[in-house]
Amino acid sequence: MTQYIPVTMCHDCGLLQQISHMPEDGAVQCCRCDATLRKRQRVEPAKSIEHTLALVITALVLLIISNVYPIIQVETEGHEIAATLFGCVKYLLSNEMEFLAGLIFLTTIGAPLIQLTGLLYILLPVNFNRMPPYYAPQIYHLVRIITSWSMLEVLMLGILVSVVKLSAMATVVPSIALWTLALLMIFIAAILSDLDTEMLWEKISPRIRAVELEKLKRGTQLTNCHNCHLLCTISPTHESCCPRCNAAIHFRKPDSLNRCTALVIAASVLYIPANLLPVMVVTSFGKTEGDTIINGVIYLATSGDLPLAIILFIASIFVPTIKLIILSLLLTTVHFKSEWRPRERTYLYRLTEFIGRWSMVDIFVDTLMAALIQIQGLMVIEVGVGAVAFGAVVVLTMLAAMAFDPRLIWDNMEKINE
Repeated sequence: MTQYIPVTMCHDCGLLQQISHMPEDGAVQCCRCDATLRKRQRVEPAKSIEHTLALVITALVLLIISNVYPIIQVETEGHEIAATLFGCVKYLLSNEMEFLAGLIFLTTIGAPLIQLTGLLYILLPVNFNRMPPYYAPQIYHLVRIITSWSMLEVLMLGILVSVVKLSAMATVVPSIALWTLALLMIFIAAILSDLDTEMLWEKISPRIRAVELEKLKRGTQLTNCHNCHLLCTISPTHESCCPRCNAAIHFRKPDSLNRCTALVIAASVLYIPANLLPVMVVTSFGKTEGDTIINGVIYLATSGDLPLAIILFIASIFVPTIKLIILSLLLTTVHFKSEWRPRERTYLYRLTEFIGRWSMVDIFVDTLMAALIQIQGLMVIEVGVGAVAFGAVVVLTMLAAMAFDPRLIWDNMEKINE
């Protein structure tokens, strides 16, 4: 009896590899670029599903509580104001900032809700050894996409900065939703860490396996599905679909360089007004002042909160700048078919994927403060137009990183080796 040795293609460098040994608890990395090809938990498959399902149900309960109760309350001059996540979205909508309202809703409410309900839909029947009723692969595809836009950990950092800034203006009282949000963040991190993706795909689509190399004709073009990582054959003449999750598969992302370049240029243009225009407008006793991002950093530094000032500087100024520089570098080197340090450039690409979301900290801070400080005749805080531009920069840079295909870094190297 021949042993089935899984074959996969690295999603970062495109190298075709055989996994001869899979550790009980650990990951297999690409021998060329160190990307994670497969990972497995020590927990047995049946117990792993049961454990993850329990985490998902608990996280859903925490998500409901986090949206029913206030996050924080402020008390000043006889006024008591509480802020909820829905209240922040409602505030932005009432001030005709639909883009920011949609962004806040997606990253704090919509994405976690879709992520958890999608996993519940799949894991609940799988836990009882049954197939999910309809469209399970497509739903899991959506769950994997939406996970990138769930930013509860960034929200918690934004709440921390907001509490520090608000404590200088009023008495800040943490509410129950603050603690449930902290627990929810931990539970979602545990779910993503414990979930054995490959095992779950095998449960959802047990009859579909990756192609076997010995059965292929010479010259057949192969690629991994970017969603479920199944190794598939691909036709160079027409678009193909993954047989397991029905996602469109391509040898390389279509128009990757053009789309990424356009998004980087748009983000670079918007980055100027995002830093020059006020992200927050404060009206106190008839006097109106606008605060830019750098003003907020300086305020925290001069008021004795240097660690938070450094965090805000890194998240709101350093991260967007370095991300635009890295993406520009990657686009330039790929365009000119550079042979310079392909592995290091791949690491830089992964860095842009990891750090992009943290720039949302300033958006959360401005929205929370504006939703809480609305005391007519005393002090009113409003979200400035700079915040809209900055939110667009965050979205555009994240989309640019998603549009870039890191395998293009290695394509020229393979042609040279040939």
